[in-house]
Amino acid sequence: MSYEFYKILHLTALITLFTSLGAIALVAKEKRKPFMILHGVSTLVMLVAGFGLLARIGMAKEFGTWVWLKLIIWLALGAMPVVLRKKPNLTLPVLLFSIALGAAAGSMALFKP
Repeated sequence: MSYEFYKILHLTALITLFTSLGAIALVAKEKRKPFMILHGVSTLVMLVAGFGLLARIGMAKEFGTWVWLKLIIWLALGAMPVVLRKKPNLTLPVLLFSIALGAAAGSMALFKP
């Protein structure tokens, strides 16, 4: 598959991840299940598409530091629903921190430090 395909898939999963995270934060506890599923699926798709992008740019075997940092951010974003469930009083800080993580991941993808 092409670089463009993986890029669109990765960005679509990113949008879906943040949308589902917002829904998980704001929807009543008994109505969260579909958004939790959507969050999990989008997290997986984002990972697969990210590795597809790495393969297309020739970095499938040798990762730079920025890739490892993005994987850590990916894990943190994947864990956010658990944090929201355990600490519902931290909804706004968790969402703001998630946005900051997304911005950091985006800058790493753009600049590849």
